[in-house]
Amino acid sequence: MEFWILPACRITVMVMLISSTVQGVADRTQSAYFLPEFALSPQGSFLEDTTEEQYLTYRYDDQSSRTTRSDEDRDTGWDAWGAWSDCSRTCGGGASYSLRRCLNGGNCEGRNIRYRTCSNTDCPPESGDFRAQQCSAHNDIKYHGQTYEWIPVTSDPVSPCALRCQAQARSLVVELAPKVLDGTRCKADSLDMCINGVCQEVGCDRQLGSKAKEDNCGMCAGDSSTCRLVRGQGLPHLSPEEPVKTVFEVPMGSRGLRITAKGPDVIVIEAHAPNNRREEIVFSSPGSHSVANNTVEYQRGAERQTFRCPGPLYANFSIKVKYAGPKDTVMQFMFYQPIRYQWRETDFFPCSVTCGGGYQLNSADCIDIRSNKTVGEQYCHSYPENNKPKPKLKECNMDPCLESDGFKEVMPYDHFQPLPRWEQNPWTSCSVSCGGGTQERSVMCVEEDVHGQVSHVEEWKCTHSPQPISKQDCNTFVCPKWMAMEWSQCTVTCGPGLRYRVVLCVDHRGQHTGGCDPHHKPHIKEDCLVPVACHKPQENQPVEAKLPWLKQAQGLEETKVALEDPTFIPGPWTACSVSCGLGIQRRLVKCKVLLSFTQTEVELPIEECDEEKPPSQRACDSGPCSESPDSLTWPLGSQEIPEQHGYDWEYMGFTACSASCAAGKQMAFVRCVSTSGREIVDDALCSSSRAPLSSFRICNPQPCPARWEVSVWNPCSGSCGVGLQTRSVSCVRPVAGNRTEPASSIDCVESRPPEIQACNQVACPPAWVTESWQQCSHSCGRGSQWRKVYCKQRLATGSYRRLRDEECPGNKPAAHRTCFNSDCLLPRLEGGEWSKCSVTCGKGIQRREPVCRRQTASGQLVTLDRSACGGLSLPPLVRSCRMSPCSRHRYSKKRCPQVMGLNRIYIQTRQEKRLTFTVGGRAYLLPKTSITVKCPVRHFPKAQIRWENNGNELKSSKRLSITKSGALRIYNLDAGDIGVYRCWANQDSEKFVLKLIGHNNRLLEHPDGLEKDDGFHSYLNKEGVKCHEQKGSAKKTSKSDLGWMQKNEFYRDDNGQPKDTLALGKHSAAFVLEPAQFEELVRNITQLAESGDVTDEMASLLISKIMEDLAITEHGTANKELSTTVDNYSNKTPNSSTPSLGKGIKKGSRAKIVRQKLHGNAMSFQRDLRIHVGRTAYLTNATHSLTLMCPTRGSPHPTLSWSKDGAPLQNSERISWDGSGELHLSSPDLRDVGVYGCTASNDFGADSERSHVLMAESPKIAVSRRNTSDLNSRSVKVVVGGSVHVRVGANVTLECPVKGVPQPTVSWQRKEGPLTTSASTLLNGSLLLRNVTLQDSGIYSCVAANDIGKSVALSLLRVAGSAGESEHQSLNEMNRKRVLMASPIGTSITVKPGDILRIGCPVVPSHRKPITWSYQNKTLKQSPGRSYRILVGGRVLEMNTLGGKFDGRYECQTQTGNQQLTAWVHVLSQDFDWRLGSWSTCSASCGNRGAQVRKVRCVTTDGKEMPPSDCHRLPKPISQPQPCNLLDCPPSWVSTVWSRCSSACGRGFKERRVSCQQVEASGSVRVLPSAACDGTPRPKDRDACSSQACVEWITGSWGKCTGRCLGPALATQSRTVSCHHFTNSTSKTCDAKERPPTTRNCSSELCDVHWKVLPWRTCTAACGSGFQSRRVECVHRQKKKTLPDQQCAWQPRPVTWQHCNITYCGSECQDRTHYCPVVKRLRLCQVDLYRQRCCQTCSQDTSTT
Repeated sequence: MEFWILPACRITVMVMLISSTVQGVADRTQSAYFLPEFALSPQGSFLEDTTEEQYLTYRYDDQSSRTTRSDEDRDTGWDAWGAWSDCSRTCGGGASYSLRRCLNGGNCEGRNIRYRTCSNTDCPPESGDFRAQQCSAHNDIKYHGQTYEWIPVTSDPVSPCALRCQAQARSLVVELAPKVLDGTRCKADSLDMCINGVCQEVGCDRQLGSKAKEDNCGMCAGDSSTCRLVRGQGLPHLSPEEPVKTVFEVPMGSRGLRITAKGPDVIVIEAHAPNNRREEIVFSSPGSHSVANNTVEYQRGAERQTFRCPGPLYANFSIKVKYAGPKDTVMQFMFYQPIRYQWRETDFFPCSVTCGGGYQLNSADCIDIRSNKTVGEQYCHSYPENNKPKPKLKECNMDPCLESDGFKEVMPYDHFQPLPRWEQNPWTSCSVSCGGGTQERSVMCVEEDVHGQVSHVEEWKCTHSPQPISKQDCNTFVCPKWMAMEWSQCTVTCGPGLRYRVVLCVDHRGQHTGGCDPHHKPHIKEDCLVPVACHKPQENQPVEAKLPWLKQAQGLEETKVALEDPTFIPGPWTACSVSCGLGIQRRLVKCKVLLSFTQTEVELPIEECDEEKPPSQRACDSGPCSESPDSLTWPLGSQEIPEQHGYDWEYMGFTACSASCAAGKQMAFVRCVSTSGREIVDDALCSSSRAPLSSFRICNPQPCPARWEVSVWNPCSGSCGVGLQTRSVSCVRPVAGNRTEPASSIDCVESRPPEIQACNQVACPPAWVTESWQQCSHSCGRGSQWRKVYCKQRLATGSYRRLRDEECPGNKPAAHRTCFNSDCLLPRLEGGEWSKCSVTCGKGIQRREPVCRRQTASGQLVTLDRSACGGLSLPPLVRSCRMSPCSRHRYSKKRCPQVMGLNRIYIQTRQEKRLTFTVGGRAYLLPKTSITVKCPVRHFPKAQIRWENNGNELKSSKRLSITKSGALRIYNLDAGDIGVYRCWANQDSEKFVLKLIGHNNRLLEHPDGLEKDDGFHSYLNKEGVKCHEQKGSAKKTSKSDLGWMQKNEFYRDDNGQPKDTLALGKHSAAFVLEPAQFEELVRNITQLAESGDVTDEMASLLISKIMEDLAITEHGTANKELSTTVDNYSNKTPNSSTPSLGKGIKKGSRAKIVRQKLHGNAMSFQRDLRIHVGRTAYLTNATHSLTLMCPTRGSPHPTLSWSKDGAPLQNSERISWDGSGELHLSSPDLRDVGVYGCTASNDFGADSERSHVLMAESPKIAVSRRNTSDLNSRSVKVVVGGSVHVRVGANVTLECPVKGVPQPTVSWQRKEGPLTTSASTLLNGSLLLRNVTLQDSGIYSCVAANDIGKSVALSLLRVAGSAGESEHQSLNEMNRKRVLMASPIGTSITVKPGDILRIGCPVVPSHRKPITWSYQNKTLKQSPGRSYRILVGGRVLEMNTLGGKFDGRYECQTQTGNQQLTAWVHVLSQDFDWRLGSWSTCSASCGNRGAQVRKVRCVTTDGKEMPPSDCHRLPKPISQPQPCNLLDCPPSWVSTVWSRCSSACGRGFKERRVSCQQVEASGSVRVLPSAACDGTPRPKDRDACSSQACVEWITGSWGKCTGRCLGPALATQSRTVSCHHFTNSTSKTCDAKERPPTTRNCSSELCDVHWKVLPWRTCTAACGSGFQSRRVECVHRQKKKTLPDQQCAWQPRPVTWQHCNITYCGSECQDRTHYCPVVKRLRLCQVDLYRQRCCQTCSQDTSTT
C-alpha cells in the first residue's frame, strides 16, 4: 500500500498557516470564528476537534472503518465508503456524512461525500430554536463596535442556508455566517434542512431526499383515510334581540380549518379544552392569534373575513357570530375531521405454549383517539371508512422444552398449540336431482378445550386460513331425456299395419337410464299403410302379437328407478303362462320413493303415487303349438288362457347388495307361487325337495372412493390454559374384506380433518411467571443478574392476566442472583495483526499469525504460549486485499498487451556460435549453440515480461538469463534445453518450440521426457488486472496476407525496410519455412517412427534427405519456400475426419485441434477464467468471464464453429468468438451450463472437441435427524446426522450421501481420536464399523470437501452396555494422560478425586537448572501428607488425588537465563458429577407415541444426590429417549364437533359423526366396525338443542304487481312485514335495521303504456294572439286501450295547448304594448317579436334613420 508522507517541516508549516488563519479570523470577530469546511485528500482528512480549543488536526483515514467495496465502486475507481460521522445534532434532526477516496488520480465520476439524517427525535421545548441558538452565539461579539441581541431571520428565499440574523428591536439584518450548521431547518415551517450550505429536501419520514408528505389527516405518506372532509355554509339570521348564534363546531384534532365570512358581523371562536378550560377570542385586528395553543391566521378585507388554522386543534372550537349590523353574514367553512373512533391493532396475545412451538394471535381494539381509551366496537362500525384489520398470526416459543431433570427432546407436535380451525358439516342433499341445483352446509370457527371438547368461537380467530364455502352448485349435469330411434318397417306387406321404434331414456353421459317423465315419452308405435292391395284372407291375430316387433318393443321397454318423488316402479315380467301359443305375463307394480340421505328405496302405499299406474299384465306369445293345429288360434282375453294347477318355486330376485362398492354380494331368493295365478303363497305348499339351490352374485364391483381415516386424539399437552392434542390423519381406500389400503391425499376429495386441536381450555390457578435472566453484569468473572417476576394467571383463552403478588401462592422467586463466567479465563486462539498486502496495486492477500490469549479476572488480555491452546480451531489466517488499480504505466490504460510473435520454422544447417530468433515459431538447432529469443510486445512494459519452460516459470541462472528488454538467452544448448518456451505479457503469450538435431540427423529427446506446454493460463503481473480485448486476426500471419514483417514497425530499419529477423551472421546457418510446409513433414516422420510403421533407419534417411534438400536450397534461392511432398500420414483421433485422397497426392494438411494434456479440472476462483477445450470448466460466483480456447492447425487454415448441447451457437452481446478460436462468455451464470463443442474443418478434414461447463456447488450432505436405537439387529445401516444406539458386536454402516460440483471427496474422523482398526471407508463414502465394542463409542464426523468448500455432519454412536460409563472412562483416560502446563500468569483446572494430576513447568526440554515446586506458597517438603512424584528431571509434578486434600495453588520456580521464572496453576477438586438415573414412566400406554428418558442427576463421588447447581460447570450428558409401549390401543369411539343448531330460535337438533377407531403400534389409525367398540358406550351423533329466545321479522307473500307504475312495464308490489315474538322472549321489538323491505319493483304489462299525442286543433285567431290545443291520452302499447292518466304519470306529459298566430291583423301598424319606448331605446326592433308588437314605434325608428 502506498502512502504519501509529508515531511515534518512541511506539516509544521501547514499547521502554522492554519493557526494563523484561524487567529486572523478570531481577531476580526472578537474571539468568535467559523472553521473552514474540512478538506478531503487522497491521504487523509482534516477533521474538526471539539476538545478544548477548536483547531484543525490532520489524521490518516482509518482503513478498518471502511466498508467492502462494491462491484460498482471497483468499476468506477472509487474506494469503499468510510464510516458515518457523528451526528451534527443530538435531537431535532441533524446530519451525518461519510467519505470515500478516488483511487485513479482524481478522474472518478460522482461525489466523494454523502449525507444522511440522524437524531430525528424532537428536542425538548426548553432547548429553543436551533437557528436562534446560532444567532445568539454572536450576542457577545461586537458588530461595528456595538453588541446586539440577535434573533434569526427565518424566511430568506434567496439564501435559506445562510445565517442571517436581525438585531432585536432594530431593522438591522446581517449575514453572520455564509452557512448554518448542518441540520438547521431551511424554513421554520418545513422539515428541509441545510447540509453543507445547501437546502436539502427532507420528507415527513425524516429521511433525506424523501418525497413523503403528510396527508390531509396529518399522517406521513398516508392516504387521507383516517379523517373526513367536512364543508358547509351557514347563514345565521342575527338581530338585536338574538345577537349571538353558534354557527358550527369543530371537534378537537381537526386539521386544515378554513372559514370565509362575508358580512359585517363579528366572528368569535370559543375553545373548550379537555381540562374543562374555556377560552374565547373576538377577532378584530388581522394577524396571528393564539387560541388554546393553536395559531389562527386572521385576515380582514372590505367585506370578507378569512380564518386559517392548520391544526391539529388541541380543543373543541365553537364558531359563533355576534350581531354588528342589519345585513346578514354568510359563512363558508371546511376542515378535516379526524375519525374519532379508529381501529388499532393490539399486541400479540401470549404464546399458546411456553416451549416446543406455539402460536400467537393479535386483534384490533376500537380506540377513542381523544382519550386514547378502548371503547365498544360499535363506535368504530359507525364510520364506513373504518375497516377492522384482520388478525395476524405468528409462531412463538419454538425452542425445545426444558425439564427440571435436564434437556428433554420432544416431537414438535407434543407441544404445538393447534390453531382455531374451520369446521364444516356434511353438505345437504342437492335441491334438484339434475339440471343444476344448490346444496349448503354450516361452517363455523371452533377451538378445542382441555378435555377434547370443541367449542364455537368468534370467526376472526380463524381468519388466518380461508373460510370454506358454505354453498355450492350440484347436479349440474343435464336431466335425462327421451331419445327415439328410427322407425321400423311396416309390419305388413299390404294394406294397413303398424310400425315400431325404440324410445330410450338417456342421461348426460349417453347411457340408458331412468328418470324421464313418462307423460312426455314419445309413442313407440303408429299406424302405417302399404299401398298394395291384399289378395289373401285377413289374418286372425292382431298385428301387435306378431314377431319380431312385439318382442323387440317389449324387450326395449323402459327400466324405471325410484326418484325423490313417489314413483311407480314395475317389477320384472313373469314367464308366459303357457308354453306355446298366446298367454299372459304378470308383474308387480309398487309405489316407491328414494331417500336421498341414506340412498335407499322405501315402498309407499299405492295412493301416494299420483301418476298413472303402469299395466301389471300383458299378452305373450310362446310360439306355435305342434300338438294341435287349433292352437294356432290366439286367445284374445285372459279368460281363454288354460289354468294351471299346483305350486312351484320361482326366483323372485336378489337381496340388496352387501356393499356399496368394492365387490359386494347379492343372494337370490325364491318363493312358492301358484302355477295358475302366479301369486305368492305359503312356502309350505311347495315341495322342499324341489327347492332350487341358494345362489349369489357379485354386485357393485367398482372401487370405493378414498376417505380420510383419523386416529384417536393424544393426551392433552397442558392441564389448563389451552393445551394441544394431536392425531394422525391419512387418506385410505376401502378394499374387499373390511381392509383399507393407503391412497394419495389428492384422491380424498373432502376437506382434510384437523390433526391438531386445542384442549383443556380452562383457567389455570395463579402462579409465578419469571422472565429469562438478563446478561451477567460482567462478561468475565463474578457479576450480577436480574430478571422480572410477575404473578399471572393463564386464562382459558390462552392469554395471561396480571395479578397482584398477594394472589400467588408460595414465596416469590428471586429476582436477583450472582453470576460467574469462567469461560473467559480459558485460553482461546485469536488472530494477530494482519500483514501488509502482498501487492502494492491490484488484488493481493494478507496473512496473520495465530495468537493464544486469555483474559484475566480484571479484564486484561494476556498472551500465552501456543501450546496452551492446543486442540482449538484456528481463526482465518488469510484474507484477500485490494489496493488501488495498477494504472501508473502508460501502456495499461487503454490498450491490451499483445505479444507480436512470428510464426516461422528455423532449421540450423551448420554449427554457429550464436543465433537470434523471434518467439512464435519452432527451431531445430544443433547442440552447443547459444541463442537469444526475442519477445516483441505492444502496450506492455518489457521489464515485466515473464518466461516459462514446459509450464514452469524461468529464473535467471548461469546458463539462462532474461534481459531487461524481455529477451531470453540460453548458452551452449544441450538436451536439457529441449522444450516449449512461452513468453507472457499479462494475459497474452506466444510459444517457441526448441528441438535439437543429433549427429545422425535425428531429433534428440529431453533426458527427463519433458516436452510439453502447460500453459494457456493467464499470468498476472503487477497490475493484477486482466484484459478482455479480442485479438485481431492481424496478429497471426498467413500466406494470403502481407508479411507480418512488412506491417510491424518493430522489424523495420531506419529506411522503413524489414530487418533480418534471424540475424544469423554473414552466412545464414538456418532456413526459414512456412509451418504448413515443414511442420507436417517432420511430424509425420516422427509419428511413423514412433508407431513402428517406419524403421529408425528409414526415419534417419528421411531426415538426412531433408537436410540435403535444405543444403541444396541454401545454395539456390535463399528466399524460396520449401515445398516437400510426403505421404499424408496423420494421427487420426476419434473426433477427426479426413477425406479420401485416392491415389493422388494433395498438398496441405487436415484441420486439427491442438489438445492439451489434462492435469485435473479447470477449477479456479479467478475473475476471468480461460481454459482449453476438452477440459471441464466450473463456474463460481467469482467468475466474471469464461474463455474457451480452441487452437487449431492445418493447411489451409481451418474454419471454426461452436455449438452448445448440439445446437449451433450464435454471436450475441454475451457470447462471441473470433478467428483465433476463442469463445468468450461474459457474466456466465446457470443458463450457460451445458456441453460446448468446437469444430475445426478445412478441405482435408474436420476435428471436434467438447468441454463441459458446470456450475460449481459446495458440498451438501443429506443429513438425517432421526435417532436410531436397534439393540437386536446384527447389522445396522443409518444415514449420518442422528444418534445411533447398537449392541456390542454389531456391524454399523454410517452413510454419508453428499452432493456437490465438483464431486466432493468424503473422509471420516472421530472426535475421541483416530479411527479404530475396525473402521473402514467404502467406495461410496460410507463408514463401516465391524464388531463394534465399547471403545468404538463416540462422535463420528463425515467431512465432504471440494474446491468450493466443505460440509460436516456428525453422528453419536453409543454401544449398549455402559455408554455413559465408557464416555467417562475415556474422559478419565484423557485426564490421566494429560499434563497441565503451569502459566506465568496463572491458570486453573478442575480435577476429580482419583485422577492422576500432572503439572508441567513451562521450560524448554534442554533446561537443566533446578526447579522448585511449592504448594500453597510452601515447598512440597514443607507440606506433609502430600503424595507426589517429580518426573522428567523436575519439569513435571505428579500428584496423587486419592487421599487427602489436593486442591490449591501449585507453583514452580527456576532460573531461565538471567530471569527468575515463576509459573502457577490453581487446582479445584471436582466433588460432583452428572450421572444417568433410572428410566422414567412411559408417556403413553399404547400406540407409537410412548417414550421414556433417564433423569440426569448431580451426585457426589459416593453417590449422594446434590442440587443441579453444584454440577453446572461440568458438561451435562444428554439423556436420549427411547420408545416404549409400542402396542395396539384398544378400540374407542371418536366423535367430531357438533354442528350448529338446526333452529336459530327455539328448539332444534345438532349432529356429529361418530366412528370406532383404533391406534396401531405403528401409529396408523384404523376405522373399525361399530361392533368392535360395543364394550364402551357409543356417544350420541344427534342431540336436541335450543337457541336463545328471540324475535323475528315475519314476512307475508308478495302481492300482485298492481302498484304505481315506475317505468316501461315496471311497477311495484308490496307485502306485509310484522315482528313476531317467540315464547319467553325478552326483546321488545325487532331490530329496525334488519327489517325486510315491504315493497319491491316488479314487471307488469299494465305499465307498458305511453302518451299518445293527437294533432293540433285549428288556432282560435287568424291574427293577433290566439291559441290552439290537442288531445294527449295514456294508451297501452299492446292493447291500444286508453287508460287513466295516472298510469302514465311516470313520464312527463306532453303540452296540450300553445299560442299561435302572434301577428298583427291586416295592414294596421300600431303599438300593442306600453313598453314600446323601452324597446326602441334598447334597440330591440330588429327582433321579429318586438317589431310586431311595437310596429308603430319601430316604423318611426326606421323612417327616422
